[in-house]
Amino acid sequence: MRKSGKIAKIAIAAAGMAGVLAVCGPMAQAAPAGHTAQVSRVTDSAWSSTVGFSGRIVAVNNSSLVLATSNGNVTFDLTQGPSRSGSLQTGLSAYVAAYAQNDTWVATAIFTY
Repeated sequence: MRKSGKIAKIAIAAAGMAGVLAVCGPMAQAAPAGHTAQVSRVTDSAWSSTVGFSGRIVAVNNSSLVLATSNGNVTFDLTQGPSRSGSLQTGLSAYVAAYAQNDTWVATAIFTY
């Protein structure tokens, strides 16, 4: 393989890891009014208003998802068409990136495992 090809593959892998690290940033407290779930603050400036939640999916339909976190259930609006990795099934563990809008969490990305 040519040296430039190896460098390109390394650069692509590094960019992917930077994206994962941006989504899985340090812990912080943030939530819509009246909600006290602990969430991870995303450090990437493009996602500065996005926070992340980890837990187990307890309910899902076309317009919403309910995630059981260590601090209680959190409901997410799915009507904005969030990016998804994996299937949305009850019982699966998930990480949900979301932003607050009108006292509602709107999901932007969902990763199940």
